[in-house]
Amino acid sequence: MSAPNPIVGLGGRTDHIATVPHLDPARLQLSPEEGSVLSLVGRVERIDAVLSRSSLGEARTIAVLLSLRAKGAIVPARVVQRAPPAAPVVDAALAEEVDLDADQKRDIIEMERSLDGMDHHAVLGVARGSSPQEVKQAYYNASRRFHPDRYFGKNLGSFRARLERIFKRLTDAHNALSRQEPPRAPA
Repeated sequence: MSAPNPIVGLGGRTDHIATVPHLDPARLQLSPEEGSVLSLVGRVERIDAVLSRSSLGEARTIAVLLSLRAKGAIVPARVVQRAPPAAPVVDAALAEEVDLDADQKRDIIEMERSLDGMDHHAVLGVARGSSPQEVKQAYYNASRRFHPDRYFGKNLGSFRARLERIFKRLTDAHNALSRQEPPRAPA
């Protein structure tokens, strides 16, 4: 929401403006005043901060900002405040009494949590365009880490279901990528 007294063409005084990425000021043939005000903007700045730091006075600075906007040197910017770091998440599964060491537990939990945001290539850890042999090798390597039978006879508790979910996803990714035709060479 903008502050009262918006500046037509720029926005509210507490809104942000930003320089256009990869801007070449020499190409724009800026006046000394425009160069001075542009340097106050930096990468991103609040409009009221630029107005207060400018030695040109508010009315002249607004005119120069509007000129910079018309020349394509600055644009309105939306600044998203980052949330403070959250407290570390304590996963109850890490405290579960099973026949896995802490690193194995973390590895399984981390992989399971990231599955939903991964495509087939990411699940197997291969690049797009990987050869069928690379896909197969990645699948076998991942199977050695996450196949439920690797832990046969061990008390896995909730980790058994996690491993089964991971292995099913690895298998689905392998099957899907193995069926794809390799990219054709340009004719």
